Amino acid sequence: MRTLIKKMLPGWLLSILKQVRYVWIVCLFHIFHLLPVNKSKVVVCNVWGFGDNAKYVTEELLNRKIEIEEKDNRESPFSIYFITNNPKSAYAPEGIKVLKTNSVRAIFALATGKVWVDNNRKESYIRKRKGQYYIQTWHGGIALKKIEKDYEEQLGAKYVANAKRDSEMADLYVSNSSFCTNMYRNSFWYDGEILECGSPRNDILIQPNPALMREVRNRLDIDQNVHIALYAPTYREGNNTKPYQLDFHKLLHVLEDKFSGNWIIAVRLHPLVSEQSSFITYDSQIINASHYRDIYELMAAADLLITDYSNIMFEFSFMKRPVLLYALDEGEYTKDRGFYFEYTDLPFLKGNTEKELFSRITNYNPEEDQERVQRFLDTLTIYETGNASKQVVDRILDVIDI
Repeated sequence: MRTLIKKMLPGWLLSILKQVRYVWIVCLFHIFHLLPVNKSKVVVCNVWGFGDNAKYVTEELLNRKIEIEEKDNRESPFSIYFITNNPKSAYAPEGIKVLKTNSVRAIFALATGKVWVDNNRKESYIRKRKGQYYIQTWHGGIALKKIEKDYEEQLGAKYVANAKRDSEMADLYVSNSSFCTNMYRNSFWYDGEILECGSPRNDILIQPNPALMREVRNRLDIDQNVHIALYAPTYREGNNTKPYQLDFHKLLHVLEDKFSGNWIIAVRLHPLVSEQSSFITYDSQIINASHYRDIYELMAAADLLITDYSNIMFEFSFMKRPVLLYALDEGEYTKDRGFYFEYTDLPFLKGNTEKELFSRITNYNPEEDQERVQRFLDTLTIYETGNASKQVVDRILDVIDI
């Protein structure tokens, strides 16, 4: 309904309403700043829902909260708030107070919370006060595509100004590699403390949870003995779906011939692409996993990944499972988008056509592949141990003095 109303209103009126909304939010922050900071309040934000690093930090916070309550037989000395754009679809566990972005309750939580944890940049009207502590977990990880200062000319002055302000507010960044540490130092306008502990979202990749893996398969109605190939391409602007097209049934035959056993392909498209995914015919072996909320759970359950330019290629490789890159538009995409690594230098097997992709799978040598990938990862100094969420929460509890 809200989207429909926006489309019906003239541009000038929408502009005025946005300004009124902005002033209203700023005024609320000023009013709530008159109240003291509540040291028992932890506020986690992720605009896209209950997922990514924010999810895993929140779950670990909840586990600690329950441990304290059970151990001391009393109510926990801290409360957890989770702010997101669509609370009704967040599906956060009981014990977490889920609030809608920019609602009065969300603004109150941010204005008075002791600790902030965010997976994205804060909006320009959000100001940290004295006594608050801000942890930035960032949603990117090891990056292929250039971002922030390294992509500054394409971002626009407004975004850059806000990014600089956001980094100035941050007290701690969370890094999973020397690559990320250097990227934060050189490209994020940030010179504060960096916790080199890994990314919370990668904990389930480093320390697999068999019960969770069974649950993922049950949710998707996949037999426990069937192998999963995850196809998760990057979003491209515009309506061109050609780069996502692939003969999935032929791919299945190639996978089964090479690796034996039964296989299914789980297709995970970006939400904006999945809305126009009629070019894919789904069935019992080609399943639509675009609706699945947490891609890291899908990755943990998958036996093989096919992507193109997505950063998940690096994280999936931490599990020492095959990663293949299928990029029909490599020449065009690499020309328009700056990369931190030469695409041809990436250690993963690549195919610019279906024929090349299938040939790479047929000739796949696990020992050679893992040796090549490990050499590449060694140059990035990976800090993942499977305990990143615990280390971030340890810092939070230190800050709120528990």
